[in-house]
Amino acid sequence: MSDFIETIIRTIFSVFLLIISTHIIGRQAISRLTYLHYIVNITIGSIAGNLAFEYKLNPYLITLSIVLLTALSALLSYLALKSRTFQRWIIGEPVLLIDKGKILEKNLSKINMGLEVLSQSLRRKDIFDINEVECAILEPDGELSVLKKPMYLPVTRKDLSLQTSNRSFPTELIVDGEIVVENLAKRNLTMEWLEKELNKRKLTPEDVNYMVLSSNHQLYIDLYQDRLNH
Repeated sequence: MSDFIETIIRTIFSVFLLIISTHIIGRQAISRLTYLHYIVNITIGSIAGNLAFEYKLNPYLITLSIVLLTALSALLSYLALKSRTFQRWIIGEPVLLIDKGKILEKNLSKINMGLEVLSQSLRRKDIFDINEVECAILEPDGELSVLKKPMYLPVTRKDLSLQTSNRSFPTELIVDGEIVVENLAKRNLTMEWLEKELNKRKLTPEDVNYMVLSSNHQLYIDLYQDRLNH
């Protein structure tokens, strides 16, 4: 087998291994990295890279290493869910950085965070004046959670005694000319209702590229051949 073909095969195989590993470890490893997930992801990525390009390495042993790392990560995550003490040890715990509007310099020094980094993190939360902050906590995944002082909180409909109605996610009804029957059932809609809405507009499902019912019960329809007024 030529080096070119072997590189292609090894690369494709390593990518599939990474995909499988990510699914097993869980989505949290993608969206919000903890120390555990960060270490495991870096290590698995490095091993997978070696699998793709280091011809002298035994692919079976490298695959075994990735499988073991994935299994170990899944096991540690499971144990962390079962034991709060273990969770604090393996994942870490939240650190209070601002309490009652006061910056806790001692806690900042514990995590080697300077005031400039704290200010930068607050600006990412659209907070440019630290006086607005009542409480700030650094989560184990590195995300900063912030509670504003009451006077700086946005006014809600409840504060104004305004009535609200329940909202739902937008629902796709037709995609690529095909009716999504299961989505009709989710919104308690019938085929008769859909046909009526299409007939109002002199359309058939085949005319429609995309049709969605919005959260405020408005229909958005995109046609294959848009009827534009010139």
